[in-house]
Amino acid sequence: MTVESVAFFAIVNHGFGQKVLKIAKQHGTGGGTLVLCEGTIPNKFLNLMGLDESKKEMMITLAPKEFESDIHEKITEKMKLDKKGLGILFSADTSSVCGSRLFNRAFEEKGENMSEYQLLVSIVDRDSGDDVVAAARKEGAKGATILHGRGTGTTEISKLFNIEIQPEKEIVLLVVESEKVKSVSENIHTAMGLDKPGSGVVFSIPVNQVTGLVQNL
Repeated sequence: MTVESVAFFAIVNHGFGQKVLKIAKQHGTGGGTLVLCEGTIPNKFLNLMGLDESKKEMMITLAPKEFESDIHEKITEKMKLDKKGLGILFSADTSSVCGSRLFNRAFEEKGENMSEYQLLVSIVDRDSGDDVVAAARKEGAKGATILHGRGTGTTEISKLFNIEIQPEKEIVLLVVESEKVKSVSENIHTAMGLDKPGSGVVFSIPVNQVTGLVQNL
């Protein structure tokens, strides 16, 4: 049975990512990925967004659609995100998911109302990002951004001397024409062997508008 899903993205001050993910897991998510974000954006811009410090952590996770409001409420309440400077939380409906037994769903074109582009997010083991990009390019995708993070999925944690070791991950971001999403995601799925539990996940979310990136696609 496939469950309708949403993708959650949270950006919080450095050191609080694990706490956000713990809250999310308590209310319906199975795991997630944390990314350390260095200060590459001018402080003036961060201030406009209510983010006063340059060192941040970004959490990415998938959750059942039915839990979306509850997860938003609990994270906002416990992390006090309604106060300036403590972080940002947003979610978006997924249009496809590969590599998750619970959320697997092939991309379906929806006619005239469909977004022209999709953000394709691939989360794989460290040093596998280039392989994802190569697989995507074989199906016509161009341009990509690779981020480094650490996985916290319950099936992915190993132990050494009774200490939990969280594997390093790479997150590959691609903006892809909607007509290519299915073939690109399927080729990534095959090339990366995402049928194997814990090997990774690929999901897409609609993009309303694209500027600048279009020229590189």
